[in-house]
Amino acid sequence: MTPEEAFQEIYTAADILLPVEQIPLLATLGRILRKDIIAQAPIPPFDNSGMDGFALHGDDLAGIPKDLRIQGEVAAGQVPVSEVFPGGCIRIMTGAQIPSGTEAVVPVEWTTEITPQSIRIDQRPKKGAYIRKAGKDMEQGMIVAKCGIQITPPVLGMIATAGYENIEVSSSPRVALIVTGNELHRNPAEPLPPAKIHDANGPGLAAQILEVGGEVIGPLMARDNAESLRETIRISDQAHVIVISGGVSVGKYDYVKEVLNEMGFDQRFWRVRQRPGGPMLFGMLGAQMVFGLPGNPVSSAVCFQQYVRPTLLKLMGAIKLHPPKMIAKLTTSMKKQAGLYHYVRGVVYQSEEGDLFVRPTGPQASNLYSSLQLANCLIHVEEEAVNPPQGKKVTITPLPWATFFKEKGNPAPKGFQSCPSSLGNEDALRQ
Repeated sequence: MTPEEAFQEIYTAADILLPVEQIPLLATLGRILRKDIIAQAPIPPFDNSGMDGFALHGDDLAGIPKDLRIQGEVAAGQVPVSEVFPGGCIRIMTGAQIPSGTEAVVPVEWTTEITPQSIRIDQRPKKGAYIRKAGKDMEQGMIVAKCGIQITPPVLGMIATAGYENIEVSSSPRVALIVTGNELHRNPAEPLPPAKIHDANGPGLAAQILEVGGEVIGPLMARDNAESLRETIRISDQAHVIVISGGVSVGKYDYVKEVLNEMGFDQRFWRVRQRPGGPMLFGMLGAQMVFGLPGNPVSSAVCFQQYVRPTLLKLMGAIKLHPPKMIAKLTTSMKKQAGLYHYVRGVVYQSEEGDLFVRPTGPQASNLYSSLQLANCLIHVEEEAVNPPQGKKVTITPLPWATFFKEKGNPAPKGFQSCPSSLGNEDALRQ
């Protein structure tokens, strides 16, 4: 099954829409808006000053320099008590309501104080300068935030600007997260025993669930035996989605498929022609969607990003399920055989001319979690592609935590420099 076919199978199965709940605005970050937010009044609601300065009458915009008497003052939040008359001006603060009769605001920096009651205008402002008109941001009746978008900090800020306090959003999907493996060390506070490793998938996948607005049940840990796995799945019965990391391949101790089938699992597919994450499993356990992700941490994280994340967004009613696709040029050649679709961890940067260039983060083995930490995008290399050369245009998608940089394309670092040992060391801070 191709990645596109796999996602279509999942998309078809995700046929429920989670209920709406009304919660305080500050609790909505990351949620999906389920009702349009309409501007009940213009934003801003009145003409206001864009600078600390002086409100001028239109008759005084000519003949600069010019001396004017100060008629009064208006501060932010204060209603002007008089209009501006020719030969006079009103001292005004940023954000304060524009007095009637004002044609422009001259910044303080363009004036010279003659006396406490008079100023000289040294530089002429244009008509309308530094006056922020009512409704310039949003007119009354316009949609401030559209149903189906994810609430980001700027979206939340705009909703607050429109005067809303309680917002209708989708309920969070409950995701039971199960990590499997006898090698996982349960207590990080204790020394790491021989042949054991710390669990990366539990915390890492939990963070991915939280980032998309989900509610985590767990992480739950199952050992590599049928009884432990069966019990862990059984106590996940209140989840909308079950995500199992590890145990989905063909090893002697891979029990996920066997146990799920005993419990009445409706398998929709197993194996996708991709790397990493080829052994991925998906199906339904009653009304619950179940994702079986490979145990290697990069495989789990990439499969979550490509399949589970958009599924959770769909359940919440999001109109945008996938990150935007972009085109970038490879700065180095890549080794690849035909037959599998590759998701390559990459670093994309923008040239001074605005073009996007991308390079792999380094070795792409699915156990190298640092390769994902260093990445800000995934490079999509088609199934039929063979050894893409330097300069080839490829499709990339940004990762949710991504930041793009302008740089000259130095190789991706193998690690990071240590933090400065002392905040008083200014040389270290500069470095």
